[in-house]
Amino acid sequence: MKQHKSEEKTELKREGKRESIRTKMLVRLITPTVIGLLLAGTLISLIAGNRIQHLQNENIKDNSLKAAYEISEYFTKYIEISKQLGTNQELINLFEEIKPGDKVTDASRYETVMASLNNIYQTDTVNILASWAADLDSSQFFEHNGFVSEIGEWDITSRSWYQQMMKEGTTVVSEPYVSSSNQDLIASIVTPVCNDSGEMVGVAALDLSLSAVVDMMKEQKLGSTGFLLLMTQAGVIMYAPDESLQQTSLLETEISQTIKDAFNNSEFGAYSYKFAGSTNHGYMTQAGDSKWVVLSGLPSLEHNMDLYGVILSIVILFAAIIVILCVLIIKISNGIVRPIHQLHEVADKIAQGELDVLLHVDSNDEIGAVAESIDRTVMRLKDYICYIDEIAGVLDEIANGNLMYELKQDYAGEFQKIKLALENISHTLTGTILGINSSADEVTGGAGQIAQAAQSLAEGATHQAAAVEELLATVVHLSEQVRDNAEYAKTAAGGADDVRKNIEFSNQEMRQLVAAMEEINSCSGAISAIIANIEEIADQTNLLSLNASIEAARAGEMGKGFAVVADEVGNLSKESVAAVQKSTELIKNSMEAVKRGMELVNETAGKLSESVEGVVVLADKMNELAQITNTQMESLEEVKSGINQISNVVTDNSAMAEESAASSEQLSAQATALNEMIGKFHV
Repeated sequence: MKQHKSEEKTELKREGKRESIRTKMLVRLITPTVIGLLLAGTLISLIAGNRIQHLQNENIKDNSLKAAYEISEYFTKYIEISKQLGTNQELINLFEEIKPGDKVTDASRYETVMASLNNIYQTDTVNILASWAADLDSSQFFEHNGFVSEIGEWDITSRSWYQQMMKEGTTVVSEPYVSSSNQDLIASIVTPVCNDSGEMVGVAALDLSLSAVVDMMKEQKLGSTGFLLLMTQAGVIMYAPDESLQQTSLLETEISQTIKDAFNNSEFGAYSYKFAGSTNHGYMTQAGDSKWVVLSGLPSLEHNMDLYGVILSIVILFAAIIVILCVLIIKISNGIVRPIHQLHEVADKIAQGELDVLLHVDSNDEIGAVAESIDRTVMRLKDYICYIDEIAGVLDEIANGNLMYELKQDYAGEFQKIKLALENISHTLTGTILGINSSADEVTGGAGQIAQAAQSLAEGATHQAAAVEELLATVVHLSEQVRDNAEYAKTAAGGADDVRKNIEFSNQEMRQLVAAMEEINSCSGAISAIIANIEEIADQTNLLSLNASIEAARAGEMGKGFAVVADEVGNLSKESVAAVQKSTELIKNSMEAVKRGMELVNETAGKLSESVEGVVVLADKMNELAQITNTQMESLEEVKSGINQISNVVTDNSAMAEESAASSEQLSAQATALNEMIGKFHV
């Protein structure tokens, strides 16, 4: 069987690689012809293409130069007029005559110069909008129409064209600007006016309308889709078919960098560049002394249109030649290939097992001889049809499950191998089916047991998952309580710290109170000493009063007044003694009260000190409790994480147990189906 498949694959590969006679003739005749025609066509296209593109590029160049020439001629005429005005001796003498602070109208040659300016204006009132001059020293400007600026009002050196004129040392065309009177575009053609020593003393200029320039550019045509651009020396686009591009800078448009670099470097010539969304072929040139630039562009499609036409003509001609050759070759090859195809069809049917075939080939050449040989082979193969019919019947019996069959034909020659192989298949398959039947019964019983065990495992895993979820909920609740306890411990620790600070502050105040009481006690001792002195003074005063009374009595009438005084002093002394005794008693009582207060204060200070130490110990214990609670909370978080992992594992085990139960049930069903299929065989 494998050998037969291998032969079929080999035959298919050969057929895939095999080429027909018609194909060989077409390929081997047409290929060199096509190659030759392609080479000839390519050579002709290259020669014609180069010539056509050269002519096209020359046409683009001619149109660009023509436009540049017309622009140059237009400006050249007025540049010459400006130069002539700049060399006017009367104008030079006028500038020499004017000094700083002088009015130009006061100069002797003013009228003559104004007449010259007016004559220049009258030569072309259409394009010349104004002819004017300006003095460098007095910074005055005056036109042909008689307008004169104020002294110092018109500074030449501040004008945009001044630097360009000083750099080139000759007449320049200024950048365009808009006229304030009619909104037309104007360009000034300015010429430096120098004295005999070559020193510039002023300028002479014309204000030129650019409408004629724009009209000239509008008249220029380049093919049907080509265009021309006109730029000033600074790159301002004066004319473009797209009016939105006018008065914009070339360097700011979406044009190839090649053109921008060439413009900046004044590298004029032919270029291919991107512009307006297409590739263009053009030529860039300068318009004479104006220094303005003309850029042309012709889209690639129109530029190569003639070349495409030539190539298309060559392709059509060569295609017609190839078609004619193919038709001739096909007609010749058909007479050879048709009988070969008939032989191939017959051989293909035989190769596919169809032996009852007919062959009709009328040919007197080598192909006819091959047809006769194949016909004899077909007649011989028909003798084997009987063998094939019986083999087909036996195979049908095997397909229906009957492995007990009998071969009746005499399978001579190579067919004897087929007979032996079929008998061997019968014995082998019978033993195999019996073994499979026995194994299928055992698989069925085992699959049922596995299904029951898997179902029990799934139920246990489900109960475990529920228990783990309840445990997880308990741990989460406990974790929240521990977290709350930790917060309470932290708050209590903070409160203990505050109490400790307050008691320490009270202890310090109590110490200050003890010191004050001691100071009061000291002051009371000092007061007692003072009172003792007062008592002593009172005694001495009383003694003195007694002595005075005695002396007054001795004096008689003369001492009566003194006796009264002595009595009053004696009374005062007695009152003082009474007051001192009372004060002494009060001070004594105060000293005893102070003493009792000091004892109480000392005892209170001691208790406060003990309270401070107790509060410090309590605060430390509360801090330790807060740390322990935090540690317990972290441990509970780890337990919570572990229970989550266990829950996930139990859930996975439950799912796998359910899958195992389902697989076991499926295996049991498959074993049952296998028993049913094996039951179809008769052994």
